[in-house]
Amino acid sequence: MRSAAVQTMKETEKNPTPQIRRFNRFAEKYSPRIDLSIEKYFTGKKKDAEHAFMAEIRGDLAEYCLRPGKRVRPLVLIAAYLGYGGGPSRLKEVVAIASSLEIMHSFLLIQDDIIDRSSVRRGGEAFHLLMRRRFTGITRNQGIGSDVALVAADVLFCDALQLVLGAKMERTAKESFLRLFARTYERTAWGQILDIINTMPLALRSGDTAAREIGMMKTAYYTVYYPLLMGCALAGADGARERRAIGRFALPLGHAFQVRDDILGVFGDRVEMGKSADSDLLEGKKTVLVQNTVERLDAAGRKRFEALFTKKTKTKTDLRRMRTMMRKSGALDASGDLHRRLIDEAVRAAPALAMNGEGRDVLLGLCAAIGALN
Repeated sequence: MRSAAVQTMKETEKNPTPQIRRFNRFAEKYSPRIDLSIEKYFTGKKKDAEHAFMAEIRGDLAEYCLRPGKRVRPLVLIAAYLGYGGGPSRLKEVVAIASSLEIMHSFLLIQDDIIDRSSVRRGGEAFHLLMRRRFTGITRNQGIGSDVALVAADVLFCDALQLVLGAKMERTAKESFLRLFARTYERTAWGQILDIINTMPLALRSGDTAAREIGMMKTAYYTVYYPLLMGCALAGADGARERRAIGRFALPLGHAFQVRDDILGVFGDRVEMGKSADSDLLEGKKTVLVQNTVERLDAAGRKRFEALFTKKTKTKTDLRRMRTMMRKSGALDASGDLHRRLIDEAVRAAPALAMNGEGRDVLLGLCAAIGALN
């Protein structure tokens, strides 16, 4: 049985509001341009590959990067560039730069799936499993898939930089972007480390703030705050006041994005998510949903939940029991309430953004769409 929070998300997806439709129209206009930029880049790199194995892996990387996805980060950058008065004459170059964020997203997903021992990503095989299948039989190395995937991810990092450096924009704009680029992925890396050291914990405790900190570092800054700043900087509108306004809007919205992901990571559908809805519990991920459960159970219930959550190997019955405890404790509904409060906070902060009306409308559409994104 679905909770009210999950049911509301499903209904919103099926019957999008005018604001969501506005964001969807923006995505429908620019997502194909982002994909075309990535496709053209990889086609050129594959053609210029010095060895057959490079061309093969290039083809696999292109397929992986172009799998169906939300493209939220490059879309946010483009919306910010246009909203802050960026000229249409440079839009092609801005789309290319924005595409680097999608390539970097794929870089992080490859790493994430190796760390989490995940098998599915965006409806297809995780990249390390693709590499294992491609190269098994030519070596005794049992870790060939992960070994190749890790280094192939490094290739993607280089590709992202080459896309940025190849864009025909003035030096100062590129330098501003690259400073933000470096801050983005350094903060995200620290968030990933914090996630790793809090995954599969030996115990759970009341008052733990790790889940929120991980969500802010790995999602809020990475998904909304920095892409907005990047678009603002490329439009030449960056300033201390606007950075503060962007923070008041972007951070709660990005946090809401993560809370929704936490909910769907336990109560979502594999087809909708492109990965198993058992993965967060099986991997022992500390999420807002897990922490809310810890806070709402009595001592005996918390002990039972902790015993299940910290098991090295979990059965289907274990997963079912944990989901039941999350529902009955009120943690699932509380997480849905937090999600809505955070979106409301972002909506209230939007008028302070010094953007044109069209750009602000796209971002308000994103606020509405967060509840419907898969």
